[in-house]
Amino acid sequence: MDYTLHTLSNGLQVAVKSTTNTRIAHIGLFIDAGSRDELPTEVGMAHLLEHMLFKGTSHRNSHQVLNRLEVVGGDLNAFTTKDKTVIHASLVKDHFTRAVELLADVAFHSTFPEKELEKEKKVIYEEMEMYLDAPDERIFDDFQELLYPNHPLGNNILGTRETVEPFHSNNLHNFVDRVYGSNRMMLVVVAPISEKRMLNTVSRYFESVPLPNGKTERIMPGKVAPFDRVVATPFNQSHGLIGGHAYALDDDKRPALMLLSNMLGGPGLNALLNLDLREKRGYTYGVDCSYQALTDSGFFTIYWSGDPKNHRKSRRIILNRLDRLASTRISDAQLKKYKTQFNGQLVMAEESNSSLMFVIGRSLLDLGYVDSLNDVLEKINSISSEELRSVSEELFTSSNLSHLSFVPE
Repeated sequence: MDYTLHTLSNGLQVAVKSTTNTRIAHIGLFIDAGSRDELPTEVGMAHLLEHMLFKGTSHRNSHQVLNRLEVVGGDLNAFTTKDKTVIHASLVKDHFTRAVELLADVAFHSTFPEKELEKEKKVIYEEMEMYLDAPDERIFDDFQELLYPNHPLGNNILGTRETVEPFHSNNLHNFVDRVYGSNRMMLVVVAPISEKRMLNTVSRYFESVPLPNGKTERIMPGKVAPFDRVVATPFNQSHGLIGGHAYALDDDKRPALMLLSNMLGGPGLNALLNLDLREKRGYTYGVDCSYQALTDSGFFTIYWSGDPKNHRKSRRIILNRLDRLASTRISDAQLKKYKTQFNGQLVMAEESNSSLMFVIGRSLLDLGYVDSLNDVLEKINSISSEELRSVSEELFTSSNLSHLSFVPE
């Protein structure tokens, strides 16, 4: 990965990558703090904080924040995950300085006004209701709650009405003071601009901010015994999730599970489970397999939905496919085909400069380095059929698999 890493005098690390054949600049501030860093009395705070970053600073009111980039056709946004908060902007390179200044302003000078805070709580309550009406979203949250009981990773990122209601501006400031340290931040710029200009502009607006070291220590989650839960819901379709614990980011087996996940339920219509459930039997509109790796944990899931009368049959077909992968090596010809397909998807993904920005930021915070595309492809190409079978045997057996089903009442 061709980028340059610098450290400002306040400790903030900055990764810059000059691009060509584009007029768009992308900039993102990656903060290694998310919902898993909340105290028991702070559930939902990281997400609320993300919303409040745009509600006023010591220099601008909320209207001025929202319009600063939009009036030049740019985009300012943010999102919260279990372990990250990311504030990012994309716009025509001519207005690059405007974006850098605004990101520094919302990240370090937000005031979290009480009037705006109370209004934004109502917006989040509506977001909670929206997710309750979306079973394809809700089932993932419920599954993680069961997979990580009594651990922050099991908490819903949104929190609940009961946890969010007591929050005030001072609570948000205290959260920022505790987790927003220079050792937990990475500023990434991917733009058609010279490295010198990028660094000069970033230094102008970010270097003057005093940044202490963040002191939050994360607790590694334990593993739970497999569960099998059925929940009655008011929805017309049934929804199913099969999954379990998996490998952390630095595990050597991670590439093999990435390939397996893509084989089973990746974006291609020729994914094994899509062929099994949709193309051969018409049981589902779509089936997806995903794998999320964290620094100290990981989990994989297989999700599908469909007519309730086909739910148990679909589940049995999925388990049969997993059992076959665990007990039988795939042929060399099949393995080559799946590697070629996955590699092609990875190469196409690197065509997106915004995606590159996200890869650089997350990788540097989590691992301290960024694998080049060639390194990633080499790891994929080195996977053997026996390694796939061994990983499948370890993860796809009943001793590791948990089940959650949403069925109509």
